[in-house]
Amino acid sequence: MVKQVEKKKRRFLRFLIFVVICMTLFFSSAYISYSYLTKYGIEYATTGKIQIPKEEQIEIVIPEGYGTADIAELLHKEGLVEYPWLFRFLSKLNGYDGKYKAGKHIVSKKLNYEGLMIILTSDPEPEPTVNLRIPEGFTVAELIDYLSERGYVDRERFETLCKTKMGNYKFLENVPDRTYPLEGYLYPDTYKIEEDWKEEEIIDRLLREFDTIFKPEYYERAEELGMTVDQVVTLASIIEMEAKYHSDYKKISSVLHNRLNSEMYPYLQVDVTLQYARIMAGLGRIQILTNKDKEIDSPYNTYKYKGLPPGPICSPRVEAIEAALYPEDTDYFFFFATPDGTVIYNKTLEGHNRDLAAHGMLN
Repeated sequence: MVKQVEKKKRRFLRFLIFVVICMTLFFSSAYISYSYLTKYGIEYATTGKIQIPKEEQIEIVIPEGYGTADIAELLHKEGLVEYPWLFRFLSKLNGYDGKYKAGKHIVSKKLNYEGLMIILTSDPEPEPTVNLRIPEGFTVAELIDYLSERGYVDRERFETLCKTKMGNYKFLENVPDRTYPLEGYLYPDTYKIEEDWKEEEIIDRLLREFDTIFKPEYYERAEELGMTVDQVVTLASIIEMEAKYHSDYKKISSVLHNRLNSEMYPYLQVDVTLQYARIMAGLGRIQILTNKDKEIDSPYNTYKYKGLPPGPICSPRVEAIEAALYPEDTDYFFFFATPDGTVIYNKTLEGHNRDLAAHGMLN
């Protein structure tokens, strides 16, 4: 009996030793594996940031809205982690879950889980940017020249896009057929863009800016005036080109509105539309227009064709758009600008001719 008890004790002791050895091996392996999975890659750390040798660098982009599970699958697809489930588990265990940042990150296939986690929760790589100036008063044709000559766009691709009717913005829904449906809507301003932006991205940025400045109440006001958005932008583009000073925008607008609503003076008779007609005919701008230019057979010749031309003649700024929508209340039907940009207004043709003669501008 005593022997049996001692035998059982020895068996239990051997079993206990075996369990202790197994547990020691298990936890040692687990610790080594965990350290390998999470700590390898910290060797690249310098002053708190992981530095990847150039020859090992891999670019990975985390899209906006990606959660830990999405990122784990992306890393697996790119061959950066073998087990997506383990990346998710360790993210929760180590407090990285929900802290990953969208954008471009530089990683390496030599980095393991902890190294990847540190990088992907750090600020993304800054994108190289440039300032892109879209000058006011440019036609699409002139903008194509301007941007392609400076290397911002491929001429053919950019022009093709400008000739495309786009319906993804409310203001473009009812643009009539013309050479450049985007004429008038590539908003003039200075933009910060990334160096590798495609032509589509540049155009979309300019259109988004127009969408921002053309407020919801502008649509309502256009309807009150019995005008389409395109007609408003067309009128604003004429105001933009005719006025040198903002103080004249709404007065010039009043003259144009008065003519549009007049049976006596149904022709706008503005020189800036002749300049556009010349550009579209491949003749370019000239300093001084002549009577011969007034004979150009173009729907943009507002000396020959009544009402508004078929589309904008440049991309107007918000001040010109507001002036087109909210003109001053005047009885003016005539105006002209002196060489210094001062605008002279008149209610009658007689007064207009008298003032032209006084300034030595009567033909």
